Amino acid sequence: QLPSWDLKLQVFCDVVRYHSQLRFPECSDDDIDTIDFDQMHRGFQSQPMPPTELSAKVGVYRGFAIDADAQAIDPHTLDELGLAEQPLRALIEQDARCPRQIPCELVASWTACAAHNIRRDSHKAALEPVPLANSEKIVLCLHGGAYVMGSPASHRETLGKFSACTGLRCLAIDYRLAPRHPFPAQFHDALLAFYYLVAQGFQPKNILLLGDSAGGHLCVGLVMLLKHIAQSTGSQLRPGAVMLLSPMPGLLLDGDSLRTQAMFDYVAPTPLEWPNAPMRLLYKPGHKCTDEYRKELAYPLLTPVNGDLSGFPPTIVQCGGSEVLVDDIRKLAEKLQKDNHEHVQVVYDEYPEMVHVFHRFFHRPEADAAFSRLAKFVAELKQPS
Repeated sequence: QLPSWDLKLQVFCDVVRYHSQLRFPECSDDDIDTIDFDQMHRGFQSQPMPPTELSAKVGVYRGFAIDADAQAIDPHTLDELGLAEQPLRALIEQDARCPRQIPCELVASWTACAAHNIRRDSHKAALEPVPLANSEKIVLCLHGGAYVMGSPASHRETLGKFSACTGLRCLAIDYRLAPRHPFPAQFHDALLAFYYLVAQGFQPKNILLLGDSAGGHLCVGLVMLLKHIAQSTGSQLRPGAVMLLSPMPGLLLDGDSLRTQAMFDYVAPTPLEWPNAPMRLLYKPGHKCTDEYRKELAYPLLTPVNGDLSGFPPTIVQCGGSEVLVDDIRKLAEKLQKDNHEHVQVVYDEYPEMVHVFHRFFHRPEADAAFSRLAKFVAELKQPS
């Protein structure tokens, strides 16, 4: 236990770390032929991250679905994308043959409603995914959960607090999860959601990205993917900002904090050598961790520090000083700052003695401080240049 911790935080970390070790038991590639990855996927979904409720005092939400086949992606815009090009093309073709929907939720706090003169007793308009004003900013939210768990429901309460702090509405998508849906299915869904918001009338510059943990990794990958498409089409697709909360930095991790902070954080480190590690479940589950496999994990969409991160919009990165990923998150933030220092601001905030996605511990003053900083970051975006 760290000096600033209260009993609630201590017990949460101990309990979740214990269950993480049960979910991801030690194994090796010698066991790979005995692992039923589809059964593993069903197990994750049968014991999901618990849903949270949005208090009626905070705001309202509505669930609906996006028609994936209605969002046209030109396969030619993926030319020379590298490792993800052919799998993404295959996913686009699959949607054309077998239409599907992407479940999502729109969260609107009363603060966001008031910003558009919408009363509580007539809030239906706030739950329609169309701009309430030409300049309205909306947040596309990509949830965390190691790419194997999580949903809009698990993050509903957090997004309600974020919406209340910033006055922005939030669209959270239920993207496909590994191992049944490996990389790049999640990137495909995130791209479709971005295109959906554009088709609904939101300008790309008014779409902000928010992601925690794996969702933060997905946000970074989405910006890289949008930059690639924009370069091939000459279009303007850069989102207005990126907000990363304890982002998963990549699939290749080597920070000392994986070892030094393991006694504090509730995230139990899973070595790459384990075939049930989340990074192995995301990319080619069931494949052995050969030298060639490791080289593929260095692909920039999987490990962004290996790519060109220039051209990002204003970005804020927040993390806890006592989380196992902190060293690798610092490297990601430094790379973002280095590649964008001449053009946009990249903010890095580290909160001492806090753990992974500490924002969800609403009773903690550090969570309040982090949400206040996010609100300030968003407010500065609204100021005319």
